[in-house]
Parts: sequence; C-alpha cells; structure tokens
Amino acid sequence: MPMRARRAVWTDIDLALLKYLMWLAEPDKVDCHKVAHLFQTHSLQDIQKRCACIRDLERRRERRRILNEQHVGSTEEPDSPTSVIALPPAGRLHPALVWVPSTGEEIGPMNLGT
Repeated sequence: MPMRARRAVWTDIDLALLKYLMWLAEPDKVDCHKVAHLFQTHSLQDIQKRCACIRDLERRRERRRILNEQHVGSTEEPDSPTSVIALPPAGRLHPALVWVPSTGEEIGPMNLGT
C-alpha cells in the first residue's frame, strides 16, 4: 500500500500572506514559483494545492451567498395570512388553501392535568 504524503501545516500568518498575494495577482494567475521563495517550509506543490483550495472555497462561498439571496427573495411571506401566493411545498399550505386561525370555541377548554 503506498504511503500518503505528509499533510502540510499552514500557520495563520502563512495563510494570510498567501491570500494577500492571491488577492494582488490577477484571477487564477498566481506565480507559484515566485511565491514558493517566500515560504521556506512549503514546497511548490503545497503552495499550488493551497491556492486551489482557497480559490475553490471562495467560489463555493460566493455561489452559496448568491443562492441564499435568490432563495430569500423568492420565499417572502405574504402581508396577510389570507393572501394566496405560490409558496414552496416544505411545511406550507397549498397556495389554493386559505389559513383561518381557530377560535377558542372551536378548540374547547384546555385541560392542564388538574
């Protein structure tokens, strides 16, 4: 069974410096050969892999933020409880149904176990 490569340990300062260098460079144009000279404890492969991980994480966060904005905008509650609008099916009434709050007479007296 082949041995796995040793996991690179990145300090907070190293990560902050690498993120700053990635921010300075054009998108996806980080010169890892030049950046490798700044990090004595990390190889070129470590730096390339970490840059890809940071870039992918930022893309996922941006995509998640956009999806959340779209989702929040599409599921706004109606102004009135009797408004009929198309709502998502999860835990909601069908848009054709109208919710009418129950009254105390319909429910009856509460039995608190006494």
